[in-house]
Amino acid sequence: MRLSGRSGPGHAVRGDARYRTRRSLQFRKRVRASLPFVFRWCTDYREDDDRLTDDLYHYSTRILLREADRVVREVVVPGKDRNRCTEVEIISLSPPDRWTLRKFSVTDDKIGRYRLVPVGPRLTRIEMRFEERWKVGRPPSRERYRALFNRVWDRYVTRMEQEFRGRDGPGRAPCTETGGLTRPDARRRPGRYGPPRPC
Repeated sequence: MRLSGRSGPGHAVRGDARYRTRRSLQFRKRVRASLPFVFRWCTDYREDDDRLTDDLYHYSTRILLREADRVVREVVVPGKDRNRCTEVEIISLSPPDRWTLRKFSVTDDKIGRYRLVPVGPRLTRIEMRFEERWKVGRPPSRERYRALFNRVWDRYVTRMEQEFRGRDGPGRAPCTETGGLTRPDARRRPGRYGPPRPC
C-alpha cells in the first residue's frame, strides 16, 4: 500500500474559503479473485454493510437512491458525548472496472476514485485515490489513517477471496437483479472505500 500527501493537518486550500486543509492519499490492494467478481463485490452497497467491520468502528447506513449507475446513501457515525456525524455519499458506477465516491459532511468532503486492474485471470489490483478537504479541525495523522485503512481493507480482501473460492467457477457468480443493479447472490459484505472518522 502507498500513502501520499503531507503529514499532520495537511496544507491550506487556496481559493475556497470553505476548506481549511486538504490531503491526497493513494492505496493499493491485491485480491485473489477475478475482476468482474471484485467489481460486483465492492459496488454492492447495502444497509448492513457495517457488520463485517463493526468491531473496528461502528456506523449505520441508509440507502436513499439506487439506480443502475448510481447509489446515494446516508452514513451516520457516532461521535463523542452522544454527538454523531451524518455523511451523504454519492457513488457513480462505471463498469466494468471503475467507480467514484463523493462524500459530504459537516467536517470534511472527500472524493474517492477506484480502478480495478487485472493482474491475472484470478488476481485483481484495486487502486484507490482520495482527495480530502477539511472544513473544521484537522485530519487524523497519516499513521493512524493508514493503520485503520489497512485493517479494514485486509478484512474486505479476506472476505472477497473466501467468497470467490466458494463459488462455482473462477468467473461470473450467480447473480440476482435488485433495484437495477446486478449483484452477487446473498453472502457478500460491504463495499466501503475506507473508514469513516468520528466527528
